[in-house]
Amino acid sequence: MQKGFNNSAIDQAEIKRLSELARNARGDILHMTTLAASGHPGGSMSSIDMYITLMQHARINPANPHDPERDRIVVSHGHTSPGVYAALARSGFFATDDAIAGFRHPASIFEGHIERTVPGVEWSSGNLGQGLSAGCAFALSARMHANGARTFVVMGDGEQQKGQISEARRFAAKYELGNLTVLIDKNNLQISGSTSAVMPQHIKDNFISDGWQVLEINGHDLQQIWDALQIAMKDETRPTAIIAETVMGKGVSFMENSVLWHYRSPQGDEFKAAMAELEK
Repeated sequence: MQKGFNNSAIDQAEIKRLSELARNARGDILHMTTLAASGHPGGSMSSIDMYITLMQHARINPANPHDPERDRIVVSHGHTSPGVYAALARSGFFATDDAIAGFRHPASIFEGHIERTVPGVEWSSGNLGQGLSAGCAFALSARMHANGARTFVVMGDGEQQKGQISEARRFAAKYELGNLTVLIDKNNLQISGSTSAVMPQHIKDNFISDGWQVLEINGHDLQQIWDALQIAMKDETRPTAIIAETVMGKGVSFMENSVLWHYRSPQGDEFKAAMAELEK
């Protein structure tokens, strides 16, 4: 299949392939965080279907990762590094075993928050809420160079509370960055509890009021992810926000919708039980 999201349809065989890649990537996430005895598996597992879709079909090439005309994938919630590494590895940027063995090891490039030293990582994450600003810069640069590159920014819902994001939203609308698409992993949980309890949010209304096209999808439905990305490609003057309803710890029953797994890694029998579910 041709790279990019301008094709009219995705067939069931490809959906099945992507689904299997996501299932395997969830296992990679569990291996990484268990071996390191640290990390953020929950958000990684809620974001992984979007990561796999983007990294398999965006115009990026592991054989030429610095192609100046490539698409850019910016991950703003960089603590979901296990998901990013799993998706990049499954897309050919490096060996899966290297990421698993090196995750959070002091002598490894696979740090707890993503860094540009990792092949395929475009932007080093730090404080939450900054990724959209970086994405705006990539999108504006691509338009100035007229190279057809798209910019995709993947964000968490908790970080939508940050003030910098409101400025970036308005910047993107002012400069009509139609080549910018944001995917928001809305699992409704952050480290301190539910997003609504920590700080009330009106994510959809905020993006709409600032002039964005807004789409709402099931973030674990690969067909819906694909269709939303195609719709985003067709609007040349408005940036698009795809709000993806997801489940923290998706794929492992005892991890799902539990804030505990935002920051806790499975150990011992928990790891065995989680892998048994994924391997069914």
